[in-house]
Amino acid sequence: MIESDQGGSSPDAVLRSGAKRLAARHPDLDPQLVERVVFESHATLARGARVRAHLPPLALQFAADRLQALDRRGTRAEGAPLRVLVESIRNDGISQMAAAYLNVLGEGRIAALSGALNPADQVLRTVGDVMAEDGVPLTDSFPKPVTDDLARAADVIITMLIEHPFDLVDGQRIEVWDFDDPAGLSTDEVRRIRDRVRRQVTAFVEALPD
Repeated sequence: MIESDQGGSSPDAVLRSGAKRLAARHPDLDPQLVERVVFESHATLARGARVRAHLPPLALQFAADRLQALDRRGTRAEGAPLRVLVESIRNDGISQMAAAYLNVLGEGRIAALSGALNPADQVLRTVGDVMAEDGVPLTDSFPKPVTDDLARAADVIITMLIEHPFDLVDGQRIEVWDFDDPAGLSTDEVRRIRDRVRRQVTAFVEALPD
């Protein structure tokens, strides 16, 4: 996660400052490309946001994920974590659960991100509550769109209640995980979904080659 020095600065100033830090982190990428991705990420999140006060730091976090994906184009290096992208319709519940468990239970063997076709404003409170109960808080998580750069960088794409919106690239594989949508369900029902997701992720991790 990239830090933001927002303070009293204007959004543009925060984004430009963040873009410089991200460019230093990715010396193989053109600084102009880095800045373009930062501002494009901000514009993308702004289109669906009701409250825009905290958008610059979220945009920088989103841009950091996208730039890391661009920097990882091509064949996965030996010993590098498996790159997994989890997709859902709103990225406010089921895909957030799956990505969080993949990162935790994968113990460094998996680097998972999640995204949506139509991102919600925020993660469902019930989902955040039941994940915190299980010791996997979603504190820094927020709904974000699936982008072509994130999709192309993934080794495995997991779809949950949607179809993958892009063509697969060479070497990618796709898995379809069938779960109920936690939106509008009771806390007990969301807990049951959480436990099913955890079992699915555990099976996924156990099936990874040594």
